[in-house]
Order: sequence, then C-alpha cells, then structure tokens
Amino acid sequence: MKPQRVTFGRMYPNAGYTARYRREIKKLIRAMNQETRSEILSLYSDKANDGILRDLQSVMKKLREKWKREFERRAKQMAEWLADKTQKRTRKDVQKQLKNMGFALTPNYSDAEKAAIAKFVEESVNLIKTIPMNYLNEVQDIVRDAVERGGDRAAIHEAIKDKFDHPLVNKRAGESDEDALKRAERRADSIAKDQVQKVTQQMAMSNAKAYGATKGEWIHIPGEKTSRITHIHFDGQTFDLDKGLYDEDVGEYVLPGQLTYCMCTASFIFPGTE
Repeated sequence: MKPQRVTFGRMYPNAGYTARYRREIKKLIRAMNQETRSEILSLYSDKANDGILRDLQSVMKKLREKWKREFERRAKQMAEWLADKTQKRTRKDVQKQLKNMGFALTPNYSDAEKAAIAKFVEESVNLIKTIPMNYLNEVQDIVRDAVERGGDRAAIHEAIKDKFDHPLVNKRAGESDEDALKRAERRADSIAKDQVQKVTQQMAMSNAKAYGATKGEWIHIPGEKTSRITHIHFDGQTFDLDKGLYDEDVGEYVLPGQLTYCMCTASFIFPGTE
C-alpha cells in the first residue's frame, strides 16, 4: 500500500527582516540624494554654462564612483545579514515542524546551501548597486539639459526637484508629489520584499534537501496587484527541487520565489511518501 503523502517545510518571508532591509535601502538612498543635491547646487558661482558642464562631468564621475562602492559594500552586508538570519530561522522552524509531526531526524547539510547563499548575495548586490547608477545617470541628464537651455541655479534646482524628491522613480506627467512619493515608497518596499522572499524560499528548499526531500508541492501566492497566469496553474503541482516547473512565459524552468516579485512558496514531500 502506497504511504500517505507527508509534506513539511513551508516558509513565509519574515516581515521584520523585510522592514529592516527596506529601512537600510532608504537610508542609503537618502544619504546619496543629499550629497548629490549639495554637489549639484554648489557648481554654480560666476561660471559660464560651458564651465558648469565641464565641472558637472567631474562631479558626477566622483559621485558614481563613491556611491557604487558604498552601495556594493552595504548591499553585501545587508544580503549576508539577511541570509544568515533566514538560514537560522528556517532551520529552527523546519526542525520544529518535523518534531511536531513526530519525526526526530538529523539533517545532512551540504555545500549546496553555502552555494545558494553565495548566489543570493551576489544577485542581491547586483540588484542594489543598479540604484545609484540609474539615479545618478538620470540626475546628470536632467542637469545637462537644463544647463544647455541656459538655466540658472534656481532653474536647475526646479528642473531636478522631482528627482531629488523621488529618487527611486521618475515623476510622471500630471502626477502629484504625494502620489510620486507613494510610488517611490512602494518601489523600496517591493525590492525589500523580493529579496527576503527569494532567500526564504532558497533556504527552505536547502533545508528540505538536508532532510532527504527531492520533491515539493507548488503553492501559488497571489501578488498585491497581479499574479502570473503560469504560476496560478502551477498551484498544487509536484516539482523536482533541482529543476522546478517549466514557465512558458519566461521560457525556462523556475522555482518558487525565483522570478522577480514572485511570492509563491512550497511544501516539501517527506522522503518515502512521494
């Protein structure tokens, strides 16, 4: 007689980790924003516009180099902190789940978990370090266009005010300051949620493998605004932990939480009850 399927290990992102990650992102952006504002406005004295443009290139190069290094440094620290906290939390919760189910097992952790953490840290750093590059490139373009039109210090400040006020997003035509600010806040929140979700699902999967699991059941979690149609159809399907399910929308096999802003999770099938 085939044994009844037993599942374990389902994990959700920790809201406290998300809040802290979001605060750190916003703190970095605020510091970069303040220095950029100061440096741009200090360009103006009695210089002709061609002198301002020449100095602008130098100032922006310095800002890019500084904030690229700073964002990379802090992103690495944030990602390593998040991975460590999530790893410990996941191990503890999975052990508790199994104990409550009557299983007393010793996990067999492998180098695969270390590799998963290293990959997460690398991808997280690559994501976060795009923020200063995009922001500073946009600032330089706005300032250069305003200077070339013959704007003075006040005109430059007015031209770039929206970018200073909403550094994570470009204000849309007809959009109020309040709506643009809310959109920037949502952007920071989405980045934080995405990173915490990714590492949570990766650590949950690594823990399941440490207890011998090789398959999982996909659990679709709707997004705040939309859900991927393919992931709705994935709900309840069994997948290989080393492979995932084929997502025709992206043309590759994916795992829960792998794609940007995917909030799906999984339960893992206890070995021997597949």
